[in-house]
Amino acid sequence: MGGDGLDERVFATVENVIDHGGDIWWLHLSRCRACGQHWMIAQEERIFDEHFLRRLTVDEATRISINAEWPIEFLSYERVLKTGHALRIRPCIFLEQLPASLVWTAQDLRRERPDISVEEIALMLGVPEAQAKRILASGSSGQGSWWQRMRHGLGL
Repeated sequence: MGGDGLDERVFATVENVIDHGGDIWWLHLSRCRACGQHWMIAQEERIFDEHFLRRLTVDEATRISINAEWPIEFLSYERVLKTGHALRIRPCIFLEQLPASLVWTAQDLRRERPDISVEEIALMLGVPEAQAKRILASGSSGQGSWWQRMRHGLGL
């Protein structure tokens, strides 16, 4: 998608049915208004800036709607990022060394899996290991991007 307006045309027909919510803010159950097909959509906006869609059966959509039983593919942010890497999507390149989205993602990855290595985080973020170490250090020290420091200084 992208570039020729295809993504806008696709998402114009897709309506959000349920957000997973909570700490899993990226995951949604959606349905196409044109054909009725249900989709599980992971909206990854920090590293790849992509949407990952998985077609669902009626039974899977019902289990999500009624029992909040989601398929496992996108239940962790690490799984979402691994999907992007498996599809050979290039991570975004940031001009800033400590952008907030990388700091937040590193923090989320550590929260999900405390034993995740610096090397794995670097791979997930698409940055060199040395930069991943700086990102992790800035997140743990309360520092971060200029914008984060400014917001903190203003009490926001």
